[in-house]
Amino acid sequence: MNWLTVRQSEYRAMSPAMSRAMSPAMSRAMSRAMSRALRKLKSDRGNLESALTLIPLMILFLTVAQVGISVYAKNIIGQTTQGAIAYEAMGANSPTLNLSIGALGNSLSGAPPIALPLPGGGSILVGQREVHTPAVTPLLPKGETFISTGVAVQE
Repeated sequence: MNWLTVRQSEYRAMSPAMSRAMSPAMSRAMSRAMSRALRKLKSDRGNLESALTLIPLMILFLTVAQVGISVYAKNIIGQTTQGAIAYEAMGANSPTLNLSIGALGNSLSGAPPIALPLPGGGSILVGQREVHTPAVTPLLPKGETFISTGVAVQE
């Protein structure tokens, strides 16, 4: 039973006063409009166009997601690298310099920080990490690789 037969049965079940108030021409117009709406619902017109539109739309959506993941990863890894170098500058070996981030699925490999001596004493510590973000879109099949740098003064 489809919605058209349900509507017709509702129309037949109207009160006699209601059905007398509707003219036969109005009733025919209503049934024609309902059958036209039913034909439009049953037709497959437009499926090819929607498929051809959805493929580029999904690629565009995934590219935007890839850019968002890359920007997020650069910010977070930049902050953790800077924090690890600052921790190292305070005299402790940083446990976060070789950190594994589960959400990104990366292992962050970092060389030991380079200590550049200062003329008045102390040194500047410079450390770097190379990070690889996961591939999400077919436009960047290998993901993105970037280098994060942290700088701190050791007294």
